[in-house]
Amino acid sequence: MDYDNGFILQKTVDWSLLNDGMTIPVSVCSLFRAWDESILTHGQSKDIKILIDGEFYDAKLKNQNFVQSNWAGHKDVIQIRYGRQSPLAVKLRAVFQKSYAYLFAQKQELGKGKRQIPLPDDLQEYIRLYLTSSPDVLCMECCSNSDYQQLAHTLSAIPEEVYEQSDDDQFFMADKTASIEEKQRLVKYRRIDRSIILTLKRFYDYRDEISGEKIGDAYGDSVVEAHHIDYFTRSQNNDSTNIIIISPNYHRIIHKNNPRFNRRKFQFEFENGEVLRLKLYEHLKVGG
Repeated sequence: MDYDNGFILQKTVDWSLLNDGMTIPVSVCSLFRAWDESILTHGQSKDIKILIDGEFYDAKLKNQNFVQSNWAGHKDVIQIRYGRQSPLAVKLRAVFQKSYAYLFAQKQELGKGKRQIPLPDDLQEYIRLYLTSSPDVLCMECCSNSDYQQLAHTLSAIPEEVYEQSDDDQFFMADKTASIEEKQRLVKYRRIDRSIILTLKRFYDYRDEISGEKIGDAYGDSVVEAHHIDYFTRSQNNDSTNIIIISPNYHRIIHKNNPRFNRRKFQFEFENGEVLRLKLYEHLKVGG
């Protein structure tokens, strides 16, 4: 079954993923439309298979049937759902034992109602989701904390601005201090990163998320760039919810000053009191 070219998203492990499912970011819904147009119908659902390590697991793909008249203008919510005791949930908890143990302990301490609990910086695990040649099968690749630690070592000597601006994979292959395995790992991650970035650029029609404008459009081109909110060279987080599309000028200003990003207000807050607020942030509102 072919899925090598079907990468659509990467998602950090959270409580919901380990127990009952995940929400598909609105920025990649167009890819699902191309894969299976019927699932984009409001209220539609269907049984699917999730392929992990050569084994198939049952799940359901759902376009949530909320009352649209009560939520004017709200986009459809597409989710992958499965039960807490399903073989798929059991498999994910077995693969991501460290994350499950941490999140379970946090739940006990903070209360069961606390769903959004971030993993600590030294514990990062995630899945990658791929469309396949079958409209009823998705492939899920599991990346454990050991994979994260290996990438952290590879990235430790690369400045964030250099990483974000290096589109040529040969740049990474030319690093004489890295092993072939490290170089290949970084090239793979960079290609996935670019796939996520391209999806976001298309989602926002190549507009700068801060100004809402199409930078360079008058001259027949687009010059917007991708910025990792939590620097990728430190976090290894290329979830779509950690990436924004902005103009080169804003990008340089942010890297030079390292402002705090307020996720509640969707804005960068500088030490001198200045604020840069996003006008476009639809993809950041999607929870796990």
